Amino acid sequence: MLDSDNPLVKEYFRKMVGDEGLEIMANVPDGEITDEEIAKLSDTKLTAVRKVLYRLYENRIAEYRTERDDNSGWITYLWCFNQDNVTKIMEEEAEVELAELSNKLEYERGGVFYQCKCLRVLFEDAVEKDFWCDECNANFEFSDNSDLIKKLEADIAKIEKWKKKIRG
Repeated sequence: MLDSDNPLVKEYFRKMVGDEGLEIMANVPDGEITDEEIAKLSDTKLTAVRKVLYRLYENRIAEYRTERDDNSGWITYLWCFNQDNVTKIMEEEAEVELAELSNKLEYERGGVFYQCKCLRVLFEDAVEKDFWCDECNANFEFSDNSDLIKKLEADIAKIEKWKKKIRG
């Protein structure tokens, strides 16, 4: 089930389900399968398998349908995985993160900041308070945010590069 050839996909799943979840997923064949069958294939406790399956379900990667045994009334869950969703979901998450970082970068580029011992404020707010913080009884001093801007730019570039890799 797991596209182990793509290290980005593998790392994405590692963050989502952990190392044990990766081992479980590596043993899942294509098509529908029960959680009990997955547990046997991966030699793992059923509770651990179900935890991974529910986590994947929450992230729209695993899907299930139910079948009822007419004789016993027992309900069986048949799981399958939507591999097409993986790249799409990864790209969506990257887009959300890019938007947040871009907004933060715009805010940092557009402001002049001052900081005391407990607070970081825009120049306008520091002026209103006469460059004095009543919370910690200290002066607001100029705060150079150029390093933060460089870090945000690097983070944005890293995510954009990552997006290109997951596409191809």
